[in-house]
Amino acid sequence: MLEPLPAVDASPDPYDNYLLAMAAAGDADYLVTGDKRDLLALERHGRTRNIMVRSFVALREV
Repeated sequence: MLEPLPAVDASPDPYDNYLLAMAAAGDADYLVTGDKRDLLALERHGRTRNIMVRSFVALREV
């Protein structure tokens, strides 16, 4: 459980901000998403890199 979540207002879609907040609270390296218009357009939030599934899989294959 990640509590409390930080207040985040970074995504063009306000319904996605909770995902960025969870990534920040969990000190995540990656946020894996298919949301090209909003989350992937940000590229990163804090230390978390927003990437597509295929990019994440390619990182793990190395």
